[in-house]
Amino acid sequence: MSTPPSNGGTSGTIEPVGAAAVVSVKLPEFWKAEPEMWFAQAEAQFILANVTRDDTKFYHIVAKLEQSVICHITDLVSNPPQQDKYKKIKERLISRFALSPETRLERLLSSSDLGDMRPTHLLAKMQDLAAGLNVNNELLKMLFLQRMPQHIRPVLTISDGTLPKLAEMADKLTEFPRVASVSSVPTPISNAVSDQMEGLREQMEVLSTEIRRLKQNSANHRRTRSTSRSSNNSTTTELCWYHRKYGQQAERCRQPCQFHVSKN
Repeated sequence: MSTPPSNGGTSGTIEPVGAAAVVSVKLPEFWKAEPEMWFAQAEAQFILANVTRDDTKFYHIVAKLEQSVICHITDLVSNPPQQDKYKKIKERLISRFALSPETRLERLLSSSDLGDMRPTHLLAKMQDLAAGLNVNNELLKMLFLQRMPQHIRPVLTISDGTLPKLAEMADKLTEFPRVASVSSVPTPISNAVSDQMEGLREQMEVLSTEIRRLKQNSANHRRTRSTSRSSNNSTTTELCWYHRKYGQQAERCRQPCQFHVSKN
């Protein structure tokens, strides 16, 4: 039986079937504002590089973090857990840097201006903030329209397209502002639209009230913990070291001290 010629006419060992080239893991700098998306990027890199070991993932993450981030996981770095190293470092960093639901809701209601962004980019940002919150599509649509330039808002308001389609239309209108003149829009807006806008404004007020309540509860909780610590501290500092340790048998006293000898 003849032996098939090797590639290039040279002899050598045959590579095993399924062998893959090693791809280096190239992680971006940690995104403090988007920790979940950063880890999604990292996991995509791990898949491309065929990295599956828990230890390898863990140390790739640690090696990429700057000092202002790694200080939040000092205990995990100094004494890595025996199992689920990557999972625990991921959960810790997301919990420390991800925005709370109330903060995302507040930003959705009060910020996210168009600025230099395209309308479709603004919508993507708003949808990211609204993810997991009790914000329906109609309210999100109203918030989006409020952030559109004045000269194109009437055109978008009377359109019955979906929100993504409105954003695409807004992209085109902002590129060609002359097309979106207010004079080209029918003057009256129906009472139904006005009623709908009023209902959405009421929903915004309810959400704003919920934000204030959450903030007040959080502030009260912090004050309660602070008062409790202060009370405990004041109890321990009423007595000097000698009377705290030896009580009535103390032979010395250091001021300030409020120890009173009990009288029989």
